[in-house]
Parts: sequence; structure tokens; C-alpha cells
Amino acid sequence: MAKIPILDDILVEATNGQNPKYGRLVMRVYLRVLPLILTKASPFLFKGVWQAIRGEKGKRKYYFLEGTKVWAEDVKRITRSEVMAFNEVKAPEIGHMIFLNHVNEMDFPFDCLVLKRPFLANQVIKKTLFAYWWMKAMGSEVFDNSKAMTVAVSVKNLLSALKDSSFIVYPEGRNTYTEEIQPLKKGMIKLAYDHKIPIYLVLKSGIASYQFQQKGNTIGYWAVGIFEPSQFENYEVLQVTLFQAMKNAKAHLDGLTQEFHEKRKAA
Repeated sequence: MAKIPILDDILVEATNGQNPKYGRLVMRVYLRVLPLILTKASPFLFKGVWQAIRGEKGKRKYYFLEGTKVWAEDVKRITRSEVMAFNEVKAPEIGHMIFLNHVNEMDFPFDCLVLKRPFLANQVIKKTLFAYWWMKAMGSEVFDNSKAMTVAVSVKNLLSALKDSSFIVYPEGRNTYTEEIQPLKKGMIKLAYDHKIPIYLVLKSGIASYQFQQKGNTIGYWAVGIFEPSQFENYEVLQVTLFQAMKNAKAHLDGLTQEFHEKRKAA
């Protein structure tokens, strides 16, 4: 993609000061959604819309999630990336929060590809009309914490939705732009603790590499396991335990991912 100074300035600001080349990659990745839904992903779009018209919520979610995987596979192809699960990553279908480290704008397609589950997004997603529509169509929930009333409604909606689905949650609460695990926000952890929602913990490694190198990257995933909130005396203990588990597993996963990447380059 050709360099356009004004556009690069906008992309740098939008990606919190990252290299313009990374910003252009992110733009390219997300702009590919439209041509894909008109071509390779169109069968899933039409089937999803049809199931929505019929009121078949489960089938609607299935087809939109499958359509998102088409996009993810396309991102994998154009970036010449290798995606590896180093143990069995099988996210529970219902009743769980799936906690996963959040790195940058590039992790969304790969999380869709590996975990195949909807997301628990924040209210900011409502500002992007198409993305909001697609996220809702694939079964995602929006947790609006802007006011006490919206929090109460969001909790009620989430508890109801957990009867039919599990949701990917980023407990660090933001793009970190680093492979280092950042402190976990208490909100989702306290919610899980108060309502005894089991947490399935997964880690990923290698996503930050796109900030410096746009092709040929290796992304690794590792499932840590399930944490039952009822086994902890309070949410603070659960928060500390999850943070330490994430740090320990991440160090192990980083080593596996780097070793696999070096072998891949040498082959």
C-alpha cells in the first residue's frame, strides 16, 4: 500500500503511536471484509441473514461465525502467517467466559479462527455501525459500563446469553501493544466471581510481531484450563491467581512459539 503522509499520521494516532506500516496493515486487513462478504464469505452471509429472518438464533450465529473464519483465513494467507495451537484449545460452547490476553488490532481475526466463539465487547463498538452489526450477528454481547443503569442491563443480558453461548473476554481491558501480560481489570473478574461464571483461560503469543514485521509471523495459542470462581474466597484472590497463571503460561508459550518460528524459518 502506497505511503500517504496524512493517512499515515491518522493511522499512527489510531494505533497509539505504532509504526505507519503496521497501521497500513491493519487498514488493509479490515478493509478486506467488504470484498470477502461479496465473494467467498457471501454464502455464510446469506445463510446467516436467512436464519435471522426465520428466528433461528443458533444457526444465525453459526453461519456468521463461519463467515468470520473465512476472513481470518484470508488474513492468515495475505500475511503468510502460521497459527499453532500447542495443546488442545477447545473453548466451552456455553456458560463460560473465555479469558484471553489482548495485544493489538491484529488479534481479533486469529482469535475468531482459533476459538470460534463470540465476544463480550464494550460500548465503543457501537460507534462502528457495520462492525457492531456483524458482532451482534455472530452472537456477541456488548457490555455497556457507561452508567449504572446500563451496567445492570448488560449484566442481565449477559447472564441470559450465557445459557446459549460462551464469550471471549479481554481482562486487561485494552490493546496493550506488548507480549507482556498487563494488570487485569477487576470488572469482568468480579462479575464472574459474583455470578459464579467459570473462566476458561487461553493465552496467545506472537501478535505483537505485526507491529514490526507484517509478514511471515508465527502465532501460538495455549489453553491453561478452567477456573471455578466458587473455589476462591473473594474476587481479589481470583484476580491475583488469574494474573499469575497468565504470566506463567505466557512465558512457557512464548518459548514454544519462538522455537517453532525459528524452525519454520530454517526449513
